[in-house]
Amino acid sequence: MRVVSLFSGIGAYERALKNVGIDVELVNYCEILKDKSRAYSILHNVSEEKNLWDVTKIDTQKLEDFDLLVYSPPCTTFSLAGKMQGLEDLRGTLFYNALEVIKAKMPKYCVMENVANLAGKRFAKDFEAMRDALEMLGYNNYWKCINAKDFIPQNRDRVYLVSIRKDIDDGCFLFPEGNDNRNWWDLVDLKDMRPLTNRQQRMVDYAMGINKEDSINLEGEIYFDNAVITLRQSGLRFQHNREYPTITAFYGKGGGNFTIIAKDGKVLGGITPRNCFKLMGFEFDDSEKLTEAGFSNSSQYIMAGDSVCVPVLEKIFEELLVDKK
Repeated sequence: MRVVSLFSGIGAYERALKNVGIDVELVNYCEILKDKSRAYSILHNVSEEKNLWDVTKIDTQKLEDFDLLVYSPPCTTFSLAGKMQGLEDLRGTLFYNALEVIKAKMPKYCVMENVANLAGKRFAKDFEAMRDALEMLGYNNYWKCINAKDFIPQNRDRVYLVSIRKDIDDGCFLFPEGNDNRNWWDLVDLKDMRPLTNRQQRMVDYAMGINKEDSINLEGEIYFDNAVITLRQSGLRFQHNREYPTITAFYGKGGGNFTIIAKDGKVLGGITPRNCFKLMGFEFDDSEKLTEAGFSNSSQYIMAGDSVCVPVLEKIFEELLVDKK
């Protein structure tokens, strides 16, 4: 399967394809950020010479033919965590640069992921326009909002768009239904924790009744068993679900934004990038390789938070491609 990857990050699509036994021939990837490009090169054992770098400057006439395009345009402009400017933000228009690649090469399949809010009421017309543009090029579109917690224990709601060229589409594609019931603490390495920041520790001490000086707002039921604790502007949020809260790039922005893990009545520490990679469906040794190559914790948090959950993609590719190799 000849593949071109746009907005590649650390290559979740490519990892998923390989995990389900698809023989991938990477034609090109496209990642504008240098640290992510180098990480991609390391994790997928490819030369950075395959990087197209800037999606707005791709010379489509020089692109080789390929079978599958995978792409996750920047989600910030559609995200509840962003300014939600949609197509008024330049990043929101990068889908149409990907569309130019699709128009020029007409691959058999295209698979896109983005924040679920893209399919919500506010951006419904933008999302419809994207699908209409693909339909006019000659593709049938299938889309669905999927929460990764049904495939891996992380609460991560995203929209997936699968486009199949009309001349090969048999109309049988169905999105997978997940039934994962594992707990997040079954996946993470509970011995691999990082120290808390002074601010995090002070707030945790307040929740435990040790610090009686501060006035801190505490959200959720306060106990320290199978708990994920998030630093908020005004205090702490306690969550006790089997699935981990959404891993975000904000973990890497400093100031104790990474979540805190408590188990069996004890605060174990903060989640590490290594455990974030695991909860995204990558392996511990992926993070270990990047650490050995000199990547900081902050950069790895951002890479994990910006990526796509590999197990969801695996099931989509099994339905879309495994019988069509």
